[in-house]
Amino acid sequence: MNVIRDGRYLVVRREQFVARFPPVPDDELEELREQEIYVTVAGGPTYYATLMTLDAIDAVLRRWAETGEAAGGRYFFSTDLVITPRPGITAMIEAIEGLVAEGEIAGACQVVPHPLETGDSSD
Repeated sequence: MNVIRDGRYLVVRREQFVARFPPVPDDELEELREQEIYVTVAGGPTYYATLMTLDAIDAVLRRWAETGEAAGGRYFFSTDLVITPRPGITAMIEAIEGLVAEGEIAGACQVVPHPLETGDSSD
């Protein structure tokens, strides 16, 4: 997968969208279990998504059980959450590809009202 650095973001370009996410060390890209991503659909808006694996959600719930957050880890919610079956940027981009191709991204994620604040430039 071709991941490039563009200003303050790492960027993955596909025909139907551009995905931007905060930088992480290159050696950890296929280990990511949780990641925020801005997705600009070709000819369309920019969406915000949080992608997580079930293991990442379980880790959050266990941590909250100890800290007392979210009623002691009794629940978890996240706006714009997309769950991936395995870790890594490849799995996350595949999930975004599926959401865009199937026309589901608008139902799964919210439009970012001011996409220029995401560092978005004309594509």
